[in-house]
Amino acid sequence: MLTTSQAARLLDALAPLPRTMAGLVMLTGLRRGEVFALRWRDLDEESRVLTIREAIYDGVFDTPKTEASARQIPLSDAASLLLAQWRARTTTIHPESLVFSTRLGTPLVPNNVIRRHLAPACKTLGLRRATWLTFRRSYSSWSHDEGVPPKVVAQLMGHANVDTTLNVYTQVLEGSLRAAVDKIGTELFTIVQSPPGGSALTH
Repeated sequence: MLTTSQAARLLDALAPLPRTMAGLVMLTGLRRGEVFALRWRDLDEESRVLTIREAIYDGVFDTPKTEASARQIPLSDAASLLLAQWRARTTTIHPESLVFSTRLGTPLVPNNVIRRHLAPACKTLGLRRATWLTFRRSYSSWSHDEGVPPKVVAQLMGHANVDTTLNVYTQVLEGSLRAAVDKIGTELFTIVQSPPGGSALTH
């Protein structure tokens, strides 16, 4: 697990692509397969909502494994800014295009991102080697520290057995779920604004 201070240092040391991916997991608790399968159509910028429709493992796209995994996540201001800044940098924003991909538009390999970007940055900073699970667990821990109810965290992370459809689920986004992500986003907002090294997404 990372502290918020360690997370900020790590993100500031990363190039835009890995920084955006790692920062998004830190701010939403997404699973590795979910963040690598995101498409631009999954992002509703106006409502600040991210819809999880797919996951990718070993290069194969599939629907989320459980009902709870197919969910909608309200985005904090910090997460929305992170994605908006990344969108401004990328040239592939067709609705069906992957948010994070190779130059050819094909899926990235999670372990390659760790090996090429995350692991070297952690080593330079003197941090323990971080993985996608590290960021997801950090999000869960930070949520707990901020007093977010466990049931709400479970829903946001796709752990709860949600009986309603996504359309019904959307109706509660402005309540406890929105408040939860805003707590974490406020705590970590400096991560995606302007750290000492300059603009967080310009390295």
